[in-house]
Order: sequence, then structure tokens, then C-alpha cells
Amino acid sequence: MNRRIVIAIDADISLQTQFVLHVASSLLELTSSELGAVLLHVIPVPDLPRSKFGKANIALTTTQRELAERALHQARLALQKQGIAPERIELLLRSGSPPGEIVKVACELEADFIMIGSRGNSLKQKVRRVFTGSTSRQVIKLGACPVMVVSLPPIPGSDSLVAWYQKAITHSLHEHPDQLMIFTASETASLFAPPRRAAGRKEVAAASAALEQLARSGVLVCQRINGELRCSND
Repeated sequence: MNRRIVIAIDADISLQTQFVLHVASSLLELTSSELGAVLLHVIPVPDLPRSKFGKANIALTTTQRELAERALHQARLALQKQGIAPERIELLLRSGSPPGEIVKVACELEADFIMIGSRGNSLKQKVRRVFTGSTSRQVIKLGACPVMVVSLPPIPGSDSLVAWYQKAITHSLHEHPDQLMIFTASETASLFAPPRRAAGRKEVAAASAALEQLARSGVLVCQRINGELRCSND
């Protein structure tokens, strides 16, 4: 491949990353086969100051590497399921400061542009930005090539919120077809919470409604245990 786009992937293949992959696949379908995708995951490592013996070398754990490699393979599979040929996809694993490594890789590969997801404006993210700044903003600041920041569409009302949870649950089931998955309303509301929303009572109610609708359509099997709705795909 002569041309590349660098796509930043997080370790848990969040909804943000899933949407980035969806947008990336659409772009790749519209371009020639000369444009390829480099799926990049950066294992965060603190940037320690240099000592008189040089910069400290922090060893990565086996678990960190396994999670990172699993995320990259899942991302590649997601692109392939959307019709992107395997030979147009490269996997790359780095460690260090995510913004710095993303920009560094893009420079090394002379990438056409970088694609990265936005985590939204939840309270958690706002607090994190006060101390560290968002990864996407730092990439924009440091990058020597164009940066495409992909944000999830807004969730305006309760009906859309139920649909959001239905889509998130369905996608999760699709990504793990051979795995027994159990959902509760509270866990689903928290795990798949949309950007800019905390998992409060409205989200739990929407998640519960989504689970019940999927049960009525035969996708899930649900029952109440001690008053709590529990659903599974078996």
C-alpha cells in the first residue's frame, strides 16, 4: 500500500471506536485499493523523566499485551465484516504516550491523515481533561497531518435512548457470537452509556426497556431474579 490512514483503537473497543471503524470502512469503500488502514493501539506508559542512566524502561505486562492484541484483532475483524479486504489492513502496537505515539506513527508512515474517536463531554471526561487534556485534542495539536475526530451522534430523547441501548446490546452480541452474555439493566446502562450522559435512573429505565424489547423479539431470554431483570443470549 502506498497510502495509509492511521486509525487509533482503544483497548475495550468502545462505542466511540466502533463508530470510528464504521466511518473508516465507508471511506475505504469509496477509495481505491491503494489506500490502506493502519489500526494502531498505544498501551499507555507514563513518561518518566530521564536519569543519569538514561530514560527508564517500563516493562509491559502480559495482560496489557494480550488485551491490546485482542483489541487490534477485533478491530480488523470489524473492518473485514464491513467489506474491507484483509490486505488493506495493518495492525500496529506501540507503548508510550498515546497522543505522541499516534502522531509519531503517522509521521513515520507518511499517513494521509489520522482518525480518532472522541469520548464526548461526560463529567468523567471533563475532569480528566482538566489534568491531562483529551487525546484527540493533543493529537490535533501535535499532528503534522490532518486529523479526523469522529464523534458519536447525539442522543436527544428517551425513545432514541432506548434505541441506543438496543443497538449497543445487539452489536455486543454480534461481536461475541459464541460467548454467553448476561445483561442487567444497571450494568447495561453503565457499560453502554452514550457520550455526555451519566448512567442515571433515566438511562437504567431505557436500558431495561431495550432488554425487554430484545426479549420480545427473541434475541434475549429475560427473567426477574429478586426483582432485578436479568437477560442472556441463551
